[in-house]
Amino acid sequence: MPESVQKSPNLVEMYAGMHPDKPAVIGKKRTITWSMLNERSRALAKKMFSMGLRPGDQVAVMAYNIPECFEIIEAVTWLGCGRVFIGYRMKAPEIEYIVDHSDSSLLFFLNDFDERIIPYRENYKKLLPDGLICMGPTPYENVLDFEELFENTPDVDLNNLPPAEKQAQGMVYTSGTTGRPKGATRNVSKYASEPAMNHMKAIMDLLKYSRDEVHLLCCPIYHSGPSFFAYMTFLLGGTVVLQEKFDPEEFLKLASKHGITSSHLVPTMISSILELPEGITKDLDLSSLRSIIFGAAPTQPKHKLGFMERFGPVLYEYYGSSEASANTFITPEEILKHPSSVGKAFADNEIILLDPEGNEVPDGERGELYVHNSLLVDRYYKDEEGTKEIHRGNFITAGDIAIRDNEGYYYIVDRVKDMIIRGGVNIYPAEIEAEINNIPGIKEVAVVGKPDSHLGETVACFVVTEDGSDVTEDIIKEYCADKMANQKIPILYNFVDELPRNPTGKVLKRELRDRLNSTG
Repeated sequence: MPESVQKSPNLVEMYAGMHPDKPAVIGKKRTITWSMLNERSRALAKKMFSMGLRPGDQVAVMAYNIPECFEIIEAVTWLGCGRVFIGYRMKAPEIEYIVDHSDSSLLFFLNDFDERIIPYRENYKKLLPDGLICMGPTPYENVLDFEELFENTPDVDLNNLPPAEKQAQGMVYTSGTTGRPKGATRNVSKYASEPAMNHMKAIMDLLKYSRDEVHLLCCPIYHSGPSFFAYMTFLLGGTVVLQEKFDPEEFLKLASKHGITSSHLVPTMISSILELPEGITKDLDLSSLRSIIFGAAPTQPKHKLGFMERFGPVLYEYYGSSEASANTFITPEEILKHPSSVGKAFADNEIILLDPEGNEVPDGERGELYVHNSLLVDRYYKDEEGTKEIHRGNFITAGDIAIRDNEGYYYIVDRVKDMIIRGGVNIYPAEIEAEINNIPGIKEVAVVGKPDSHLGETVACFVVTEDGSDVTEDIIKEYCADKMANQKIPILYNFVDELPRNPTGKVLKRELRDRLNSTG
C-alpha cells in the first residue's frame, strides 16, 4: 500500500461481506481471504490497543513481502495510526535510526532479521514495553510471537477509540543514495481528499484496473511506488499476489499461475526478465497481463522496446518519487514513438522546469523538475532544513533534471547531485551513459565525477560488458570521439562485473565515487 494510506475500515468490511472467500492476499505459505483479513486485522488492532498503542502513534515493520504485512497495515488503519516499513537490506544501526527517528511504538520484524535487532534491543528506547514482535518462531524472552497476538482478543470498541492527540503520519524513508535516509511524511488524511481520490482513479483508468484485478507485488513492500499500485488493487476489492523476493523466472510462473493482470517492476527486473531464454515462456499463459508498470530509475530504450516485442503492448512507464507520488505516465503506444521519454504530466500534476536561478526554462532546455499535486509530502520528518531545500513555493523537487519537448513529453536527463562540473562546464552523466550504452557488447555503464586539483572534476566511467564482449577502453573512446565534445569523454575507465544498486534499481553513484577516491 502507499505510504501511510488511511482508508476506511468499512472498505475491508464491505469486501468481506461481498465476497468473503475471495483471496485478498496470496503469499508463498498463506492465503488470506477478505473475511480473514477483516477478522484478523480487527483482532490485531484490539490487541495492539491493549498493549498501549494509541491513535496517531507510529508502527514500524521489517519483513519480506508476506501476508502478515497486510494484516498489520489494516490493523494500524483500524487504530488510526501511522506506519513505516524498513528495508530488509538495512543493517543494525540503520534499523535503529529509522525506528527511533520515526518515534515508532512497536516494531514488527521477521525472524530472519533477529540478529540485526535482538542484540541491540536496549537501543530501542521509544518502544512500548512489549514493543518487539517477531513474525516467526522466536526463542527470545520478552519478544512476542506474532501469532500470540491473536490469542485472547481483548474487548476493545474500535468504533469508539479515544481522540488522537497527534495526527497519524505515514512515512517512507528515502533510499539514502546521497546521505542519511529522510522520512518523507504525509498526514494520513491526505489520501481521503477528493483530489487525491481523483488522482488515483485517473491512474486506475489509465492502467485498466478493474474489480477482477490480480496484482503481483514483487518489488519490496517498503518502497512507496510498488506498494502504491498494489494498494489500488485493494481499493477495488481485488487480489494481491506476493513474491517474497524477486526472481525473474518465478515472476513469469506466478503471472501464469494466478492470471496476473498488473505488476510493478524496476528497470533491473525488466532487463533480468529479458535475459531469460524464450523457451521458458513457451508453456506459460501470460494473456491476462494488462499493465506492467515501471519506474524508479532510468531504463534503456532497447529494454523497453525489447520487453514489448516479447510480451506485448503492456508496458507503462511513470516518473515519480516518494515525495510527490506519480507525476508523468507514458502508454505502450507512446513508448514506441518516444522510447526515451517518461511521458506527459498526468492527472492533477503541474510540472515546471527551473534553472539554478529559479527561472522557467523553455522547451528543449534542461531544468530541475518541480511538481505540485494533491499527494505531495508534507515535510521531511524532524528536518526543517531538508524540507525547505526541496520546496519552491507550492512545488517540490526530487532533484532530477529534465527536458520537455514541444509536444509536452518529459525526458529525465540527470540528477542535480550527479552533475559533473569540469573546468566550470556542467556535464550531465546520463547524456554520456545513453551514448555509451549504444555500443554493441556493453550491458550498462555509470558515469561519475572524480575530484581533480586542476579542473575541479574529471569524467570517469564504470562499464559492465555483456558475456563474450571484446569491448575495450579504446573502442569506447573512439566511439565517444564521434558523438560528444571532448570534455565529456571519460578519461578513467573501470570494467566491473556489476554496478552497485539500491533495491529500486538506482545505481549508487556515491559508492562509485568513493571507490575512485579510495584508489587515489
